[in-house]
Amino acid sequence: MLNSSNHSIERICLRFCTDGTLSSYEPHGNGNVNDTFLVACQNGEEINRYTLQRINPDVFENPKGLMDNFSRVTAHLFQKSIDGNHGLQVLTLVPTVGGMSYLIDGGSYWRMTKFIAGGRSFEVPENDHHAYQAAKAFGRFQSDLNDLPGPALVETIPDFHNTRKRLEDFLSSVKRDSCDRSAEVMELIAFAKGKAFLADKISLSDFPSRVVHNDTKLNNVLLHKDTGEGMCVVDLDTVMPGCVLHDFGDLVRTAACSSLEDEANLDQVYFLPAVFEAIVEGYLESAGEMLVQKEIEFLPVAPLVITYELGLRFLTDYLQGDRYFKVKKIGHNLDRTRAQFKLLSSMEESLPLMESIIERVVSARNIAQSGSI
Repeated sequence: MLNSSNHSIERICLRFCTDGTLSSYEPHGNGNVNDTFLVACQNGEEINRYTLQRINPDVFENPKGLMDNFSRVTAHLFQKSIDGNHGLQVLTLVPTVGGMSYLIDGGSYWRMTKFIAGGRSFEVPENDHHAYQAAKAFGRFQSDLNDLPGPALVETIPDFHNTRKRLEDFLSSVKRDSCDRSAEVMELIAFAKGKAFLADKISLSDFPSRVVHNDTKLNNVLLHKDTGEGMCVVDLDTVMPGCVLHDFGDLVRTAACSSLEDEANLDQVYFLPAVFEAIVEGYLESAGEMLVQKEIEFLPVAPLVITYELGLRFLTDYLQGDRYFKVKKIGHNLDRTRAQFKLLSSMEESLPLMESIIERVVSARNIAQSGSI
């Protein structure tokens, strides 16, 4: 049977309050950070499924704070789903036999959630409806968490969307060149330096601090396998205080692109304005009334900033020896970097169109822009 980092999955599962006896498990999803398993437990004729995850301690240095965030956010979202009756489901934590929301085993942190049946995650949308529904779900997620009570959430990854710091980390990695890799990627380094002005376009101090997802890739929202309706926002590890523009931009980066984020054939990588418009429609439908004027004004440039930031992160990780993102082959991070930089160039060409789309949708929806920070 499969082990994860010397942990017996069977033994881990026995320490959670599952409904039934463990019958099977298998690796699940294609996340770049945590280890994830789909678990099946049999109770008579019934099969109950769960998602089991080991939180990556190399990425999340405060797993207890992360899980405290997770518990608070899911409880609040559950109440909002009841009050608003908007149809979105919420991840449900399965407690341990000791009544905890997570398990500590040999220094590793584990959590289990109920599996949400009927949903699919997509790397790229199959149609504009998928993009619209994903954006609507993420917008609702932000809106529902805008009145989360209590103290500020823990910052699970400090400076996660601090683009200026990402640029400085990149420049330091180029200078150190600890893995002797800079010489082979000078054209990518030059491109990154040439777009450095983007690093200061969206500074967190210039916008309202809200509870945001911070990792709104298309595959982090489940869409109904038959109708394409938004079902549930998942992967909540980076939910913390931040800027809504990063969430909007990252969804555009992954959904309004013609290819996967690691596409090696750059001829296949370009921006999709029609999908962008669907995202704008869905996002502003659910989150538009929450936004202040400056947030709306910066929606067009947000995808460029986050695409640049991800390109920097992929290239930095390559220069440092592929330590953060999981790689499937030598040069995987370079494929990711080149695809992001190609997408960024395509977005720059489409920026005037993006501005006009947002202006038109805002006007059509009669969204008030009189708010202030």
